[in-house]
Amino acid sequence: MSWQTVDGAHEGRAAIEVPGAHEVTEIKGGMLTLDNGNQVSVQETAGWRARCTCGWAAPLTIERVTDRDLAPAAHQVYDAEGGPAPKWVEESCHTEWLDHVRPANLKAVQRAAEAAEESNRRLDDAVASARESGSSWADIGVAVGISRQSAHTRWRRFDTTGQ
Repeated sequence: MSWQTVDGAHEGRAAIEVPGAHEVTEIKGGMLTLDNGNQVSVQETAGWRARCTCGWAAPLTIERVTDRDLAPAAHQVYDAEGGPAPKWVEESCHTEWLDHVRPANLKAVQRAAEAAEESNRRLDDAVASARESGSSWADIGVAVGISRQSAHTRWRRFDTTGQ
């Protein structure tokens, strides 16, 4: 399976990785055709990596482990057959590819939203602590730069004192 951007500039996939750094161009009848024309068995699958037609390749390869008795480490998966990526591996590759094609300004928006969410959690925790130690809504409002009523409206769920 592959994924394409709306403008058609990028097409990504969970690419099969084989020893020797050759790209797999086709899967047919249990055989993998490589970019140099050679064929190898699907059992030669070493893992999978997100790749894009623009030449980008994800830094992470999800390694295929064939010994059922070994517990796979991080970024490893037991796979007896080889060939196409298991569904969860494909989904992981898709997520990495989406990060690759997502515009940088949207990544900045995402990072800022995550930072704002964390900041709001810290502010909520500080307000809860202040209320528990007896601070008034007026004092909290002054500390935040809003009115007493606005502070109470925003954080009344922390009001254990009834003041």
